[in-house]
Order: sequence, then structure tokens, then C-alpha cells
Amino acid sequence: MSRVTVLDSLRGVAVIGILFMNIYYHALFEVGYSPLPTQPISDLAIDVINAVFIDGRFRTLFCLLFGVGLTILYDKHGRDNALPLLHSRLKWLLIFGVLHSVLIFSGDILVNYALAGFLVYRELGNNQDVILRKAKAYFVIGFAVLFVFSLIPTDPIYRGSEQYYEIVNEWQLGYGTQLIQQAVFTTIMFVFSLVCFVWVTAGIVLFGVYLYRDNFFREGLTKTQLTLTFAITLILSIIDAVIRVTSPELVELNMALATLSALFCALLYAHIIIKLVAKVQLFNVVFAPAGRMAFSLYILQSIVFALFFRYIDVDFINQATRMDYLYLCVVFSFVQLAFAFIYFRLFIVGPIEWLWRKAYSS
Repeated sequence: MSRVTVLDSLRGVAVIGILFMNIYYHALFEVGYSPLPTQPISDLAIDVINAVFIDGRFRTLFCLLFGVGLTILYDKHGRDNALPLLHSRLKWLLIFGVLHSVLIFSGDILVNYALAGFLVYRELGNNQDVILRKAKAYFVIGFAVLFVFSLIPTDPIYRGSEQYYEIVNEWQLGYGTQLIQQAVFTTIMFVFSLVCFVWVTAGIVLFGVYLYRDNFFREGLTKTQLTLTFAITLILSIIDAVIRVTSPELVELNMALATLSALFCALLYAHIIIKLVAKVQLFNVVFAPAGRMAFSLYILQSIVFALFFRYIDVDFINQATRMDYLYLCVVFSFVQLAFAFIYFRLFIVGPIEWLWRKAYSS
């Protein structure tokens, strides 16, 4: 099986999976999911599932694949031609990201990817030892800052509280108000990204570069690496899940732990998918088309759920449990997979991918 197909399938899984993490923030970005004063068992169970299988995992997988994409272009064009191309590509990704964040969804990841790309794209010509060393350094720096911030307790905003309704009522005043809030959130996220997220992302992106050139995306993990990665993922995920259930005020610590465990879990997911791609052709048929238009599907998720939560069912956030959000994700996952499959029977490149290429190649 070709390496390109493996990468397409990985991207397809990542773009489908990222919705399961983002869905709560599509509904109300400022607070995400507001727990009920008395949480149903299903909420607690899904939150534990999120800690083990969802949170940060697919975003990290995207980061690794972003590094792979930079490397493929660099190796294809050579340093002198690749650097201007990559600079233009990253510049337009940043523009797309800012527009996406301000106009549609402030939980945008494109801005962070673009900033991380600017930080690392000139490193692509280094040898493997240097790339791995810098990947570790960037990640440790960013994670250390994130961990310090995560130790600050944050009281959860419970559904039905005065603070909750104040936030919801202001958000639902109309798109003009939402536009102002999204511009403010974008600015805050931009600053916070520069402080820590961009460093974490840069480390993961460089690690993706290292893994690609080390043939990981062809061979996967060794048995020893697989065992160690699984053990670390399990331990960190259990700690994260326990804190979620027992100490909801430490929600930021959960984010830090998820960021760390996600790196190991993303490697597990990649390993499993690499092996499946080699043995199960149906897996490629299902997920590779989504991977070929991952950028378009990511934007489509934002548009569809902005319309749904803001105009079609504005009361959903006041009534829904985590199970209701899960139903939405499952249904729309099938919609995305079917759409991508049909789309590539008619076209050869995704619409946003086409627009991006036109922009950075001009």
C-alpha cells in the first residue's frame, strides 16, 4: 500500500475524530460543555471515554501529519525552491485560520498550525538527531508553561446558573455580537498560542518530520515501542479520568494531561491505522477520501454546527447531555464519509484545498 494512501487514511480518521473533541465548543465556545448540577452517569462515562480516547488525540495526529506534509513538499522541491513555497503556504494557512476563527469558530487550530510551521519550516533540512532534539525542546518548553497555567483552579460553570444564562443570553443576541466575541476570543487564543501552544505544536510537528523520515508511517512501532507507548497512554489517561471525576475545578490540568497523553495515544492510533491500511482495503475506501479533503471537511464541520447551534436548534445547549452531542458526532461522521466518497467520484481535489493551493501558488 502506498505511503500517500496511508497518510490519506490517517488524515481521514483525524478529521472525523476531531469533531468529537470540538463539538461542545461549536455549541458555546466560551465554556464548551456546561455540566448539569447533577450529572447523569452517561455524562461521567463519556467524559472518561473522552479522557482515554478523544481529547487532544486527533489534534495531535493532525500535528504529526502537518509535519509530514511540510516534509514531503520540502523533499520534493529542494531547499531553495521549497522555503518560499512553504512560507507562502503557511502565510495563507494563517489567513484562512484567522478568517475561520473570527467569522465562524474561535476554536480554530489552523492559526496555531501556521504559527508552528513558521517556527520550524527552516529546520526541515537538519539531520534526524537535530530535528528530534529540537522537537523535544519545543514540546517541553510549551508543555511546562501550559502545566503551570493548568494548576490554577477554575470553577466550572454549571447549567442553569446565573453566570451560565448570562453567557448564553449574550451569545444569542445575534451574529453581530458573536462576531465581536469571536474577534476577542481569536486575539486571546493568538496570544496564548504564542505563549505555549505554538511551542507544543511545533514540537509535535517536528516529531512528525522525524517519524516520516524514520519510516514510521510505513512500518509503525516496534513491539517494545508499542508496549511502552500503550503503558504511558494508559497511565496518563487514567490519571486524567480520575481528576475529571473527582476534581472538576482542575479542568485546565485535564487539558495539560490530555496534551501529554495525546502524543502517545496519537502514535498508537497511527500504528493501528498503518497496520489496517496494509491489510484491510475497505478501511482505505472509507477513510482515504475524507483525508484527501480534510481541510474542507474541517471547515464544513464549523459551518454546519454554527448554523445548527445558532439558528436551527438554539435551545439545544440548554437541554443536551453529552450523549446528545455524541449522537450528533456519530451521525455527521457518516455524512462526512459519504460526502467525501461521492465528491471524489466527481472532482479530484477538495474545494478548500483547491482554493488554498491557488492562493499560495500564485
